[in-house]
Amino acid sequence: MESTNLGSALAQQLPSTPLRSKNEGQGPFRRLIIEGGVLIDGTGNPPYHATVIIEQNRIAEIRRNRFPDRLPPRPELGPSDKLINARETYILPGFIDTHIRLTNIASFTSSTEYLFKLFMAHGITTIGVLTDENKLDWVLELQRQSAENTVLAPRVKVLVNLDVHTPEEARAKVQELQRRGATGIRGGEPQLSRELAKAALEEIKKLGLPVTWNMTMGQQPGLNALDLARLGVSGISHWYGMAEPFFVDRALRRYPADFTWTDSRERFRQGGRTWKQAAPPYSDHWNKVLNEFLALDVAFEPTFDIYEAARDFMGVSRAEWLDEHLHPGLARSFTPSRNTNPFAPFYDWTTTDEVEWRDNFRLWMTFINEYKNRGGRVVAGADSGYLWAIPGFGFIRNLELLQEAGLAPLEVISSATLEGAELYHSTVELGSVEVGKLADLLIVDRNPLENLKVLYGTGVNSLNDDDVVTRVGGVKYTIKDGIVFDAKALLADVRKIVKNAKARQVSSASHT
Repeated sequence: MESTNLGSALAQQLPSTPLRSKNEGQGPFRRLIIEGGVLIDGTGNPPYHATVIIEQNRIAEIRRNRFPDRLPPRPELGPSDKLINARETYILPGFIDTHIRLTNIASFTSSTEYLFKLFMAHGITTIGVLTDENKLDWVLELQRQSAENTVLAPRVKVLVNLDVHTPEEARAKVQELQRRGATGIRGGEPQLSRELAKAALEEIKKLGLPVTWNMTMGQQPGLNALDLARLGVSGISHWYGMAEPFFVDRALRRYPADFTWTDSRERFRQGGRTWKQAAPPYSDHWNKVLNEFLALDVAFEPTFDIYEAARDFMGVSRAEWLDEHLHPGLARSFTPSRNTNPFAPFYDWTTTDEVEWRDNFRLWMTFINEYKNRGGRVVAGADSGYLWAIPGFGFIRNLELLQEAGLAPLEVISSATLEGAELYHSTVELGSVEVGKLADLLIVDRNPLENLKVLYGTGVNSLNDDDVVTRVGGVKYTIKDGIVFDAKALLADVRKIVKNAKARQVSSASHT
């Protein structure tokens, strides 16, 4: 989402992250053996039965089963070793959510514990945190604590928003942010002129940093997604500015005469009418633009989940997990307001608005899928914490929407793992289950390639042999750095945090 005065105001006091308690996670072990599961390794390879052997925090060996019911020999267990019987389960790389506005949503909830346990309960072991420079020290400290595992949190990649006013300042600022420890640079918030963007991107390229751009609906002419890709941006978020290069009979989007960008509801309403103004899919101009994006090797980060409420507000705002897992602080941030909340536009939202957004999704998804089909990179950044998408659950919903766009389940898993690692130049360490990489994995007892819904913390309904509806799925274990976390216990903690926050809210209201 675009930056907002609301988020800036609420993010003045950022909560600290509690230290990880002794009963939160086991390990790392001298040797951790995950025996006999079906391995979906993240590379796009077909699944296969395997035993994964981890030493401390690294994957030391992968032993393939020649036959599903015959386990390969395993090392003898010592007193400092641990065995996980993974038969009838599925092993995946830890997920990478490449788009999180941590400081904003931590301000809404006053709780990092709530957020991190939601991420980890859904197998998300790495997050890309977008931050303003004045919050950088807070995020870097969190990055350090997570790397040392003194706190219960995913790994943190830090991308800092550029706020500069001259080309010289842009170059110097990029150098300074790298020295301070930023993983990469984030552009688009605030919006930069072409001159400033060009200067910054030249310096970023020299330093070899990852750089992504947060496209906003107010993106200025001359800096649409293709313009930025030509200047050297390696990753583009959301979809604003993506349709404009496909225009053939206009240079700018068409708006009603009384349209203003500051009217939140109208801004989202007109956003759903954008892709219809572009050239039809597979037309000559459409193909030409798509192929140029491919040649420039841009990774697209379609944050489908946070826009889904625009096409189905009633369904999204009553998702089954919200009752017990939506923090009241986030709930307040979702409440519509003309004057104080620019990211809750769904008041007087009409059937026509939703139909327009469904058409917009169809055209947007067609582009994303065809881009992937021709060899382009698509990553799974969710931007959860806005518009009724909450961390963890929103990420899994985003995976479902990638499948709806046309990605096969194996391709979805690669987008959520290896493609994300590539965006951060981190494929040597992260993104797939391969020997030598860090031991970030998840284990689930149902096949996510058959049904991605089994990855939701709440699982999914199933009918057992006695014709009784049962709940199955949900990540069983999340493993980060060789440390094993009980994912269901983490989600139970989230429910307690939400219950207590609601009780405090009721108590506070009763005293006013």
